Amino acid sequence: MNGIVFFPTRDLGLIRNFYAAMLELPVWLNQDSCIIFKAGNQLLGFCEGESSEICGSITFFFDCREQVDNAYSKLKNIAKNAPRKNPKYNIYHFWATDPEGRSLEFQCFERQLEPYITLEAGLKTRRSIRKYTAEPVADELLNKVLEICRYSPTACNLQGYYYVVIKNREILEKIVALRGPSGKPILAAPFAIAVVAKGDVSHRKIQDACIAAYHLLLAAKAYGLGTCWVTDMDREEIKNLLSIPYQDYIACLTPIGYPAEHFPLPDRHQVSDFVRYL
Repeated sequence: MNGIVFFPTRDLGLIRNFYAAMLELPVWLNQDSCIIFKAGNQLLGFCEGESSEICGSITFFFDCREQVDNAYSKLKNIAKNAPRKNPKYNIYHFWATDPEGRSLEFQCFERQLEPYITLEAGLKTRRSIRKYTAEPVADELLNKVLEICRYSPTACNLQGYYYVVIKNREILEKIVALRGPSGKPILAAPFAIAVVAKGDVSHRKIQDACIAAYHLLLAAKAYGLGTCWVTDMDREEIKNLLSIPYQDYIACLTPIGYPAEHFPLPDRHQVSDFVRYL
């Protein structure tokens, strides 16, 4: 089940311009006398009415303080206060108002959350993270990530892939020494995971392992964890360290942890730049 929160408004044009231009919310559906905006997994609708409903508040939340601060920089002229910590709810936030007087809150939660991002947002905002906080990842949370990984597709549904969770720092240090400077992100997180396909089970071990790896990266993103695909791991020495049979294929190792860095959306090619039609 999905939902939409609607507000009546006396000036739909004013509201449309504010939420589209000032807050940069994409229009999900335009029905002339009613417009619906999309903010992550939140749908927010405004419809023409005899009066404007301004009771309650609309809350937009972000992944981190930096994003809240960036929002404040853009909205300083309509903000009621500068961003601050609210210890009661363990959030970092500020308040503003829209042109009709509705209260708007912009915040981030400073505690672990269940998944809330949409698939679209996860695909667009996943980044390679090379710096992590010291906060440990609970086994319960890791198991939730791995539960999603059960559904990684494979050739003929043979499910010939597996994950090796590596928490032993000595082993991780040896892997980085073998891999070289590009492997350093592995030591920045609390642990790492090797993604492997069984050579004697999988019909397409390289493809199966790579799909399983990206499934892991997206599942980790859904739970607020960072990852970084570190390649060139399919080596005999590394297989020996991890007790992986020689015929199996290692797609990558990725560190897993809470990001200590956040990046804006980078410039990307337009669809017309990389799509051909025959």
